[in-house]
Amino acid sequence: MAESIYLYYSNNDFLLNHAVEEKIKEINVDPFNIVKYDLLENDYDDLLEDLQTVSFFAEKKVIIIRNMQELEKADEFVLKNFLTYFEKPNPDVVVIIIMNELLPETSVLGSALFKFAFIEKIKDMEKKDYPDFIRNMFKKYSYIITDEAIEALLERTNLDFNLINQEAEKLMLFSYETKEINERAVLLLVSRNLEENIFELTNALLSKNQTKTIEIFYDLVARNEDPLRILNNIVGKVRELMHTKLLLDKGYRQDQIAEHFHIKSGRAYYLVKNAQAIPFSQLENHLKKLSKLDYDIKSGKIDKKLGLELYLLGA
Repeated sequence: MAESIYLYYSNNDFLLNHAVEEKIKEINVDPFNIVKYDLLENDYDDLLEDLQTVSFFAEKKVIIIRNMQELEKADEFVLKNFLTYFEKPNPDVVVIIIMNELLPETSVLGSALFKFAFIEKIKDMEKKDYPDFIRNMFKKYSYIITDEAIEALLERTNLDFNLINQEAEKLMLFSYETKEINERAVLLLVSRNLEENIFELTNALLSKNQTKTIEIFYDLVARNEDPLRILNNIVGKVRELMHTKLLLDKGYRQDQIAEHFHIKSGRAYYLVKNAQAIPFSQLENHLKKLSKLDYDIKSGKIDKKLGLELYLLGA
């Protein structure tokens, strides 16, 4: 197994990129000597030539390769050249291969990678590990983030790493002078995620709070959310409430409902509370009308934004 060929694989692109950044930091290579190739866009020959070329003004050069599986579509001669390289890699070059999933060991390329590369699976983090990861992410840039701010950030980004990363940039810019990020900053700068907004919109709709219903709807449209997607999510929430009522009828407790839907206890509390307050017939009526609206929109009878807006105004 060559120490100059590394293969990282995961379905989580953010964690993959993070692992690669950590490896580059460990190698301590000049940014000038980091080259990236994507075999969906770059020629095999250019990559092979770069692999065989010594680095400039440094002992090591790092070559990062994406979509390595495209090599399997190359002709025999090209593939053979790469297999030869894997057997005897350039000592001046550290190769980092990034993949979403491993190639089967039965394939020619897969077999070579299993034989000559150091392979590491980048595991998804468990929910309990997120706070420390975020704390260290900000610490890297000499920022402090409070526990309350971390909790609010995770809730509003729905544990989406790419979104967390985007919002982190805004938060650091906002708190540039103090270098401290608190809950107020998160609530001010980070928009609620779609699920949170739909939960509030559905509650407002079912409690006949027309002002709040329309306010949330307009806010979602302003953020370029597709009205059909909003409609489908409202239908999902109505179904969830109907499901909850049926579970309550069977004697389920709040903690069992939280476990059933894989949600927090606080969220389960409101779900149970709302389900108990609304008659099943009312939920069924909404579901029928929303299904008809969905059909009318998809069959071209009414514009999706106008149709949903009229429904919310008249509900």
